Amino acid sequence: MEPKKSTFDISRLLLDTVNTYEETADAIVPDTFPDLMRIAAVFGTPQLKDDVPQSGRVFLSGSIRMTVFYVPEGGGLRKLDIPVSFAHIEEAQDINEHCQLFASCQVVSADARIMNSRKLSVTATLCISCQVFCPESLTLTTAFDDADECLEILSASHLVTLPVCACRKEFTLMDDVNLADFSRYSSIAVPRAELRLSDCRLMNEKAIIKGDAVLHLLAETTDGLLENADCVLSFTQIVEAEGMKDDAQLSVRFAVRHLDAELRDDGLISVGLGVSVLLTAFETLTLQTIEDVYHLQHPVQIESRSIPLSSCQLLPELGCEASETLSVGMKIAQIADVTAVTDRLMQESSPLCLRMMVCVLYRAEDGCYYSIHRAVQMPLDVPAAPETVRLQALQCRASAAVSGEDSIVLSLSGRCSVLAQESLTIRDLTTLTVDTEVCSPTVPVSVILRYMDAGERLWDIAKSYRTTVDAIRQANQLTEDVTNTQAQMLLIPVR
Repeated sequence: MEPKKSTFDISRLLLDTVNTYEETADAIVPDTFPDLMRIAAVFGTPQLKDDVPQSGRVFLSGSIRMTVFYVPEGGGLRKLDIPVSFAHIEEAQDINEHCQLFASCQVVSADARIMNSRKLSVTATLCISCQVFCPESLTLTTAFDDADECLEILSASHLVTLPVCACRKEFTLMDDVNLADFSRYSSIAVPRAELRLSDCRLMNEKAIIKGDAVLHLLAETTDGLLENADCVLSFTQIVEAEGMKDDAQLSVRFAVRHLDAELRDDGLISVGLGVSVLLTAFETLTLQTIEDVYHLQHPVQIESRSIPLSSCQLLPELGCEASETLSVGMKIAQIADVTAVTDRLMQESSPLCLRMMVCVLYRAEDGCYYSIHRAVQMPLDVPAAPETVRLQALQCRASAAVSGEDSIVLSLSGRCSVLAQESLTIRDLTTLTVDTEVCSPTVPVSVILRYMDAGERLWDIAKSYRTTVDAIRQANQLTEDVTNTQAQMLLIPVR
């Protein structure tokens, strides 16, 4: 018998990984720079140059600008910029050049070690996230052509929410931004950017994306101090969203590819910001399948396959916060900078937590700069904890204040969007053969009276006695919504 098929266009997630690893490089202090005495602080700014899906793998490469502030012999503060290259490969079956790859790269911590007065070693801990989607047609058997009246079919419905389309787009924001009280600053030492979504709408297979690029700038002042200066660059981008319906549930993820920020003489900051955006459209689908089949007169042979799926749900935005007191053992004159980067989502913890890597740069009473690093957990209140949770976006604000003479009170607060996932496997019957040359054995009675345990399916009873579920319901005056037995005596009509 020829199967009747239903086809659904989906986007299958082939790869979803978050990996952390270290890149290390040695550097020589230029001849024009004074000797090294102490490392004050280290920052890493990544730039993702290539991210390419290949046959069976994805390849990523780029560089990290390591900014090292050090105290030379004789005092003061100097800055070194050291480039560090990186390359990363992730492997997975079925990846090819037509897949949609979304990758993001963050430096979760940076460190430097003095090897001698003219040489140092820098280390960046990279957190690389990769998602690969592949368009796929999901074909399921829903019925069979030319099925006779003796063929009994048990159908099943599966209500699932699946990604039906995923596309990655890139754009560049180039603008000049005003810096308040710009005359106090001499240069931008370390630029960082956080992308925040305010609205996204689908219209005629285009996505209208509105948001803000929040620039966190560690700037050098004219009197040799370090200060944090923030500014906001608002943007609206219209990108192609091929295959996405206007009413689809939409997930939006951003990744910073590169960032340049330069302070001009007129007080404006020239900003160049490269952005990747992943648009994922979800639809709730009703998948009809054939769970089981038998023939009243002849044996049947069936072939089937198992199809693993992951039903998704975009949860409402969640709030999260955490605070901690850090003792530094010296009098603090100024908090210069606070950064917080997401390290990972801790699936195994209860409650679910975001692990944030925090760095505080401060100036002590003696005028010297120091930095302190701390891993801080931010609990998430996820309702009815699902099997798996994926972080989609996080807006985090980090601040620090001096407490007493030698302590820092660190505060984190944020809003995050998460995707809940539940794994399921559906069975799809692919072929059915009825052996008409062989007849099923007959039973020399027309009705059987049997005691049934609670929970037995009427379908399994009917199949084992070569009768129908409707016949059992009629003989026992059961309504159509009854699918399982109680602990009871049951009349079973036998053909």
